[in-house]
Amino acid sequence: MGFIIRRASDGDVPGIMAVMDEAKNLSEHPEWFVADDEDFVRRHLSEEGFVIVAVAEDGQIAGFFLVKEPRPDENLGVYLDFDSEKLKQVAVMDSAAVGTAYRGNGLQGRMLKEAEKTLDTQKFRYLMCTIHPENIYSLQNMQRHGYEVKKTVQCYGGLPRHILLKELS
Repeated sequence: MGFIIRRASDGDVPGIMAVMDEAKNLSEHPEWFVADDEDFVRRHLSEEGFVIVAVAEDGQIAGFFLVKEPRPDENLGVYLDFDSEKLKQVAVMDSAAVGTAYRGNGLQGRMLKEAEKTLDTQKFRYLMCTIHPENIYSLQNMQRHGYEVKKTVQCYGGLPRHILLKELS
C-alpha cells in the first residue's frame, strides 16, 4: 500500500480527528496517548505549528504527526533546565498516531522525517517529545531517529513520561 506524506491542511482535520479518536478510544493503554481536541489541531495548522499527515491510496488519513512551537508554559526544555535562549529554540514533536488499519508501514517514522524536514532549522535547534516509559514501540522509533531519553517526569496530570531530545547541528 502506498502513502503520500505531506503537510496537512484544514480539509484534513476530520481525518486527523478520526485517527486521534481511534488512538484514544481503542488503545490497550489509554495513559500512553493524550488526545487533543479539534480546536487544538486547527490552531496548529494556522498559528502554533503544523501537522504532517500520511494519506493512503484511498484518500483516507492514515496517520498524523503534530509539531508545535511551544508557549513558555508548555516548553519541554524547562524539564532540562534550558536557559531562555535555548527555550526559544525548542520545537515539540507533540503527538503522533497511526490508524490501526495502517500500522506496520513505518508511517510514524516517515512522518517524523517529513516533520523534521519541514521545521525551520534556522529557528529550531532542539527537538523534544514525551513518551510513556512503557510505550516501547514509540520509544524505539524515536531513538532510531536520534532522540535520546534525558529525564523521566510526571506530566499531563501526573502521567509518567520520558523527555526525549534531539539536538540539530
